[in-house]
Amino acid sequence: MVDKENQHSKVFDAVFDKIDFEIVPEKTALLIIDMQYLDAHRDYGMGADAKREGITEKYEYYFQQVENVVIPNTKRLLDVCRPAGVQVIYPRIASLVKDCREVSIEHKRIKLLAPAGSRESEILDEIKPIENEIVLSKGASGVFNSTAIDQLLRNLGVDTLIMTGVVTNYCVETAVRDAGDRGYNVVLVSDATAAMTEEHQRLALDILAGVYCVVMTTDQVLEALNKKTDDAPRAQVA
Repeated sequence: MVDKENQHSKVFDAVFDKIDFEIVPEKTALLIIDMQYLDAHRDYGMGADAKREGITEKYEYYFQQVENVVIPNTKRLLDVCRPAGVQVIYPRIASLVKDCREVSIEHKRIKLLAPAGSRESEILDEIKPIENEIVLSKGASGVFNSTAIDQLLRNLGVDTLIMTGVVTNYCVETAVRDAGDRGYNVVLVSDATAAMTEEHQRLALDILAGVYCVVMTTDQVLEALNKKTDDAPRAQVA
């Protein structure tokens, strides 16, 4: 049973019905969002820019969370999802060309750019894709808006998404909302995501939980996935 305190919508608690669906591995995909050198490694991309500007302290909480919480828990999820038959998909920020001319105006304005073939466009080595796993390049925040992921998921017979990655209240939250609007069941993994501050993380989870998704910990997701087929796991907001 999912912890009620983490799953209720704080705003619509008495209004909305509970979210209740089965997590069936062969109908489920694990989305590992933007876990790449551009924005999830302190020595590249955003982290390197912070060093040059002398503002590394602004990002210390975030990178500590990525290194000590998100990466280890993502590895745990991969270790269970892969043999269970869960599809593993890596949406990443990456241009199709080296000058990034086709990416969104939003990403150009904030200089969140990963040229084609750059180290910044690559998934972190610790959790990198294995052979035959899907990597989707996007030139905007929303993976549903900027890739063909919806069609791919429907081709794969997927109706449930386990969401992980960064940044929780930006690209991850956009994916959660867009997936919900398109009729997917969504599990957001609270300790396999990270935001720039603890407050941003808390607010994002509070806002999304029980409305667009079920929020679960890595342990809860693994427990659900490890259950036998004849005792089908259920994600609930009771």
